[in-house]
Amino acid sequence: MIRKLKIQHIWLSAMFLLVSAIPGVGWTETVNYELTIAQKKVTISGTTAEGMTLNGSIPGPTLRFKEGDTARIQVHNRMSVATSIHWHGLLVPPNMDGVPYVSFPPIQPGATFTYEFPIRQSGTYWYHSHSNLQEQSGVYGSIVIEPQHGDRRADSDHVILLSDWTTEDPHSVLRSLKRGSEWYALDKGSSQSILGAAIVGKLGDYFVRELQRMPAMDIADVAYDYFLANGQPETNIKATGGETVRLRIINGSATTYFHLEYAGGPMKIIAADGLDVQPIAQQRFLISVAETYDVLVKIPQNGAYEFRATAQDASGYASVWLGGGQRYPAPDIPQPNLYQNVSRGNQAPIWALTPNGTMGMPDDKIVSGKFDQPGMMGMQGMSMTQGLDDTASSVSMSMPSKKEPAPDRHEMAGAIMNKTPEMDTMKKTGHGTPDMPSAQHQKRKGKKYAKDFRFLAADVSSRKDLAADGMDPRRPWAPYAKLRALEPTSFETDKPIREIRLTLDGDMERYVWFLNNKALSESDVIRIRAG
Repeated sequence: MIRKLKIQHIWLSAMFLLVSAIPGVGWTETVNYELTIAQKKVTISGTTAEGMTLNGSIPGPTLRFKEGDTARIQVHNRMSVATSIHWHGLLVPPNMDGVPYVSFPPIQPGATFTYEFPIRQSGTYWYHSHSNLQEQSGVYGSIVIEPQHGDRRADSDHVILLSDWTTEDPHSVLRSLKRGSEWYALDKGSSQSILGAAIVGKLGDYFVRELQRMPAMDIADVAYDYFLANGQPETNIKATGGETVRLRIINGSATTYFHLEYAGGPMKIIAADGLDVQPIAQQRFLISVAETYDVLVKIPQNGAYEFRATAQDASGYASVWLGGGQRYPAPDIPQPNLYQNVSRGNQAPIWALTPNGTMGMPDDKIVSGKFDQPGMMGMQGMSMTQGLDDTASSVSMSMPSKKEPAPDRHEMAGAIMNKTPEMDTMKKTGHGTPDMPSAQHQKRKGKKYAKDFRFLAADVSSRKDLAADGMDPRRPWAPYAKLRALEPTSFETDKPIREIRLTLDGDMERYVWFLNNKALSESDVIRIRAG
């Protein structure tokens, strides 16, 4: 009998080892976290403002899991208002998704809610509040999920969580946007005028826009005090020369897109929104709100090299220094030429009789659905995606066109006279020039012009170097056109298809948004049939 039990024990042990070795099969672990959300004064670069913290900090802690784990996360609300946590990009049961009044009731003041769900994927993701603009106040954090059998493509692995920060109450910001104020444009140096348009040679574009009854164009609506990387305008990551470092980049901002660049050379994109992609090398690219990218960078042997995230409107940036020693910053990005009119002189929208016509979209074509086709917006047949593939490639630091203001000649001459052999070497290898700390600190700040009373100081025309987004390789779009999945992602052709039409529109002066010609509050239900 004992002999029989021993044989059974050996057989079960062998089966356990065999099953554990099969890919995707093994013991799962329940990983527990506690998050406490509290209202707290937060000081960034010497300025204190009201914020909302997770476990006492902004951002919240990085939650780490392994594919196949079970996540159990207790969220304690220590604030005087209701809150929530949404797990952005994670495949979770509907009642664990964290969207108040849609999939679960909000977490009331003083209450605790326990989220529990299986981890069914791997990659880089993030979490944030879905309640009352709380994300803007600091309720966000990162999520890292390792695949079942690990990933050894890098010597070290770091999260860079980007965000934007304002010392204003987010509800005050929203009120300013709804009343159509131009204060933010002035404060961050994006204001426009007839004289400014004439200075940059875009007077015709200016009048075309005015005749279309369009407000002044801007890339970003809000003027931010700072842009943050892991909660600070400037931070450091320890790295050794020669290392390959994986950066898990998350755009956790409320409204800001960022241009990303590393002074030490090109970044190799290996994953987008948590999914592995065929690797591509990019010198500079744009990351949108809520997106994530995993990139590999090589650390040069000597010095600290800047990973820079520049706000798309170029009002400021956040810095992460990789390595140690003398600092080499990433190059500045040209300011956006907001006077540039993409209509290319098409006069049809000027004489339009309806709002849709003003945007180059006649009513009859909207009804028939033809406005979905690229080439609208009065661009004379040019596809909205035309040329984006080229600008998403490695950036060529070409000089501005003759129509754009060129860099100051005296500054250029001084740079040539003072260059050194080391600077020549850095230029050949793509590295930046040595850092000047005080000047860099001033450039990082998003608000610069509220108290600058020089003539046209806050006008776009006063910027030394202007470039049009997507038309100049120095201001590239996102790299979507180059991203390729590792496996086929097409839907099965034998499945039934149901089309749901969503017409997105808005009123920038009232800051109101529409779905199918209804305000968002009227159109927040989309009926979907099972199957």
